[in-house]
Amino acid sequence: MEKAIAGPLAGKSLKRLPSSRTSWKRWKKNNPHTLVLSTDTGYNRDYSVDPYKGYYRSLGIWFPVGDVRRDLSPKAMVLGIVIDGEARAYPISLLKTKPGILRDETGGKTIYIEITPDGEVIGVKDDKGKQISPVFSYWFAWQAFHPETTVYGGRK
Repeated sequence: MEKAIAGPLAGKSLKRLPSSRTSWKRWKKNNPHTLVLSTDTGYNRDYSVDPYKGYYRSLGIWFPVGDVRRDLSPKAMVLGIVIDGEARAYPISLLKTKPGILRDETGGKTIYIEITPDGEVIGVKDDKGKQISPVFSYWFAWQAFHPETTVYGGRK
C-alpha cells in the first residue's frame, strides 16, 4: 500500500485507483468530442517545447534514488505490477514486440497484458477479468520503490 509523503494526508495509506494509458490517436478515436486544455495559463511559457527534451536519451538521471540495479538501463520504460505484495516489471521495449495477449504469472496469479499491433499496452487483467492498475515508470524509479522486483523476460 502506498503512503502519502506530503500534504494533509502525509503518512496515511493511499488507495490505488484504476487508470490506463493510451495514445492521443486512440483516445481521440474513442472520445471524439474531447476538449483540450488551453495553453493560455497566465504564465509566460512555451508549451510546444518539451522541458525534458534530451533527458529521455541521456544516460544520467535527475532524481537520485541510490543504487540502481543493472537488470535494465536506468531509463528503460517499464510497466510495473504488484500482485499480493510481489512486484514485477515488464520492459516496454519487450512488450512492443509481443502484440496480442501476453499471459504471465506473478504473485501466484495469472495475469493478461493486452498489447495492440502497434505495441501499445491497453489493458492488464487477472484470470477473472478484473482490471489491474499497472504503473508506467522508468526502471530506476520502479526498482527504487520495489527493490525485490522481478523482471519479465528471464532477468532477475
